[in-house]
Amino acid sequence: MKLRRTTIFIPGSMDESAQRDLIQSCGADLICLDLEDTVAAPRKAEARDRIVRLLREDIWGRSARAVRINAVSSAFAADDLDVIVGQAGARVDTLFLSKPDKVEEIRWIDGKIESLRAHAGFTNPIGYVVGIESAYALTNIDMLASCSPNVEALGFAIGDLSGSLGMHISAYLMDRSLYPGDMYHFHRARIILAARTYGLWALDAPWPLINDHATLAEDARWGAMMGFDGKLVLAAEQVRVVHQAYRPTEPELARARALLARMEELTAANEGAGMANGEFLDPVVIAPARATIARAEAPL
Repeated sequence: MKLRRTTIFIPGSMDESAQRDLIQSCGADLICLDLEDTVAAPRKAEARDRIVRLLREDIWGRSARAVRINAVSSAFAADDLDVIVGQAGARVDTLFLSKPDKVEEIRWIDGKIESLRAHAGFTNPIGYVVGIESAYALTNIDMLASCSPNVEALGFAIGDLSGSLGMHISAYLMDRSLYPGDMYHFHRARIILAARTYGLWALDAPWPLINDHATLAEDARWGAMMGFDGKLVLAAEQVRVVHQAYRPTEPELARARALLARMEELTAANEGAGMANGEFLDPVVIAPARATIARAEAPL
């Protein structure tokens, strides 16, 4: 079973031994080596070469491999693809697309990868995580989600999207009581709706206050309850916090197992619905119950 509870970003220009150690020890479901904002322009080429070396090494364990490329509108995206996909395409599971606003940008990446695939000879699919980073992207999210069969997930880029919308994110991060409820409920719900409509994963926003594990856990639980498949993280110490938040509680797990057992009894008796501990039970509840059990069985 593929897991996407956590996606950690590692700067492409970080010390290579530190990158290697983090890849081997962080435990994230998806590890994304970053070529975009965390890498200064003069170090892009150096970072690309380093990422190719790391992708080729047998250090990834169960973690899937991803690379965040620069925006198509930048001067760096073509070189990112030429080097990363052209030299290590067989070792890339996912590309994070930076600031995609237009369908044409994603389709350009499709064409570029197909050209590189024909030249390099790799056959594995490479999925895309489309970052929702602007008002335009959020408005046109359905088009972005459905424009390519390679789009596999939508990611909530809370910082860039907040800037685009003029939201006061700094004040909210320091004191969430300043806003009644979750200031980002609409944005999260819209991303989840589009993801579910088109059969994609939905990845929740990172919590940028690295040592604030209590708020991170609460934020992750909110996202999980809303339907997110996982959360973006910025540091290794956040990984286990999020995994724990996505793990069902013992009462939730006991309820799921009881529902499945009772449904099996009803099915054996040729009944389509019934009661379980005073709760109405029909096949609609079975998929969520099975998902609860699967989350409980996932590695921390």
